[in-house]
Amino acid sequence: MKERKIDRREFIKSASLAGLGIAVSASLISRTGRNIFAQEGSKIVIANHPEATTGVRVNAEIVKKIVDTGIMQYTGQNTVASAWASILPSLSPNDIVTIKVNCINSSLSTHPELVDAIVTGLISAGVTENNIIIWDRTNHELANAGYRYNTGETGVRCFGTNEKGWGYDKQVRLSNQNVRLSKILMNTTHLINAPVLKDHGTSGITLSMKNHYGSVDNPGALHGGQCDPYIAQLNDVPEIKEKTRIIVLDALLGIFRGGPIAPPQFAYNSVIFGQDPVALDYIGWTILRDERLKNGQGFPLPAHITTANKLGLGTNDPNNIIVENVDVQKEFSVISSGKKITTWGSRKL
Repeated sequence: MKERKIDRREFIKSASLAGLGIAVSASLISRTGRNIFAQEGSKIVIANHPEATTGVRVNAEIVKKIVDTGIMQYTGQNTVASAWASILPSLSPNDIVTIKVNCINSSLSTHPELVDAIVTGLISAGVTENNIIIWDRTNHELANAGYRYNTGETGVRCFGTNEKGWGYDKQVRLSNQNVRLSKILMNTTHLINAPVLKDHGTSGITLSMKNHYGSVDNPGALHGGQCDPYIAQLNDVPEIKEKTRIIVLDALLGIFRGGPIAPPQFAYNSVIFGQDPVALDYIGWTILRDERLKNGQGFPLPAHITTANKLGLGTNDPNNIIVENVDVQKEFSVISSGKKITTWGSRKL
């Protein structure tokens, strides 16, 4: 990586962030009792490469570069290994690291190429290969999305909650509904949330927080009231809130209308990193909103984002969100940063 000169304005910004304590720490999202994001600010990194996709095909080599660059930028580390290690507190050989993907839509699921890049980074950070589990609701959905099934004692494991011997366990009460949590989630030490950039006909968007509808046994019971307050309350359960280490949003392709079951409609060619699920979903909403506006359609802020903010899960105040846009094509140079939401251009498919 080439050395990059830092001008006076950027130096002041970096010093200010250090003073606010916005160092990457897995404990940042496991604290309870107050909205630390709203008080201290939330960092979001958008790493982009315009050649990440060609039509609906993704370039695996470029996607890996995006993921590697993005995680280093997010953590401030100089190597991919140290970057991933920095978000896994007190990693031990027996820790189970799981990656919750989103495969409900086989035409636009979390791309295996993106997950492969995450896995490679985790292994370089010292995570035992067989202690990594890629998962979603069912084996069938994972297979349709291009993932390789593996429940063996060697290699990275990949299977659904419906795998024999797993299923669902702990019951939680969300407003007026009871649901049970996936045993994979219950057995997780460190959770990486890997959702997809999509809108949703009921909740408005289905990004990091709604991805956990795939972590419970009866998501259909949680769709009343535009999925509010269910989405927020689900993300407030300790098994999700206290185990999530980072969110890696697959924004290579997106759906802005007709989701979640629709073909991809535009290319955004980005991967988005954050630890604040409310801020990350807010940024994702602005991207989808802008796509709708291009087509003359409005897109109000989904109710569950406001509810999640009130629960202290994060912030949806743009004045408390620090967005860093990273142009991966320009050798890791940060081209835009600060308390300003600047998003990349997109192209229709």
